[in-house]
Amino acid sequence: MIWWYCLKEGWDGLRRAKMAALITSLTMAGALIVLGIFGLFTFNLTKLVETLRARIEVEVFVDMGKSEADIKELRRAMEKLSGITSVRYVSREEAVEIFRREFGKEFIDLLKANPLPPSFHVTLQKSHQNSEAAQRLANQLQALPGVDEVVYRRDLVKLMDKYVGFAIAIDALVGLVIGLGAFFVVINHVRLVVFAKRRVLETMQLVGANRTFITLPFLLQGFVHGLIGGGLAILFFHLAFRFVLLPYHELLALPAQFYPALGVFGILLGLLAAYIGVRRFVD
Repeated sequence: MIWWYCLKEGWDGLRRAKMAALITSLTMAGALIVLGIFGLFTFNLTKLVETLRARIEVEVFVDMGKSEADIKELRRAMEKLSGITSVRYVSREEAVEIFRREFGKEFIDLLKANPLPPSFHVTLQKSHQNSEAAQRLANQLQALPGVDEVVYRRDLVKLMDKYVGFAIAIDALVGLVIGLGAFFVVINHVRLVVFAKRRVLETMQLVGANRTFITLPFLLQGFVHGLIGGGLAILFFHLAFRFVLLPYHELLALPAQFYPALGVFGILLGLLAAYIGVRRFVD
């Protein structure tokens, strides 16, 4: 009986104050959209950095005087080192073909002999895709017998280590500040709605209504507000990705759980805002 009354009262409250319910839901939708934008930005920035780090390769140039047996032995020694995902051998003939594709064949064809040494292209594990670990691995490779020179994009790796983490931290901080601001806007709006009913709440307490009996209708309303706000935010991002951002789908990725997370967070935001809003007026 009590639960049925609470559900009925919560639903009647939504029907009696349709405009207030709409404004509250729109406010929650706006807050979720802002948080979603910053979440997507952070996700795609992190993904871009991971993609750039995964493309880091270390080139190990081999002494041209080494035989095929020496090169095979060198490869086995390299594959035993930690931090290496794969080792790909590039012969002198393959090096010439790569040079021709990238720089043209005129210069290389003028030479009577092939000046390019054989090499290995080494890809790194995720744990070694940073400047300190990559340099440590490069030093280990350089110390192997038969290695002439070790080259990788050291400046790019250092640049990513220096600025990317800072950019992600700033983005997360700004998103947190805006998220908290949006959260308090939602709470204050719910408080205004509850404040308009404070006389009703006081009367209910005077006749002996307990905290749960008074709070449940508002929690139901908060649930509905959050559900509608989450649904509107999901609709916004769906339409944005379908019609506006479609040409940029390769640059902007959408996490698989983004829409469910947005809906769940909307419901939690509605419930929490309703609870905090009504708690002030309930002893």
